[in-house]
Amino acid sequence: MFLDIFVNVKKPKRSTLINKLDRIFSEYIRKRDADKKGYVTCITSKKKYHYTEVDAGHFISRKEMATRWHEDNVYAQSRYDNRYRYGKQYEYGLALEKKKKGLPKHLYNLSKKTVKYSISDLQEMIDTYKNKLDIQNKRLSL
Repeated sequence: MFLDIFVNVKKPKRSTLINKLDRIFSEYIRKRDADKKGYVTCITSKKKYHYTEVDAGHFISRKEMATRWHEDNVYAQSRYDNRYRYGKQYEYGLALEKKKKGLPKHLYNLSKKTVKYSISDLQEMIDTYKNKLDIQNKRLSL
């Protein structure tokens, strides 16, 4: 009887965990980039927006799993630039180069590596980013 409880427990689907991690990571990035009043500067347009009005824009596409949740690959970006101007890749690359010399090339090379995260890897990252998000919520008094 006791073992039946553990046998019937379903493991979460990879896709469910990936979606959950995407949501938590996105919120973390937008809040990480926010000032005390909740405003961010778009990485590509340099315009100010409230963190609730922007995306977590990726320099290297989210389809590349090696860089999907790499913090140096993702910054607050206006929804317009991210969704309708294809992320303004050139401007994004220039902004990253200003942040750290060679960063765009490093991210590109990293993105070419094959990575498959296990269920436990994904859960661990979810837990990590929940904790980081809690810290940002405290910093922003949310």
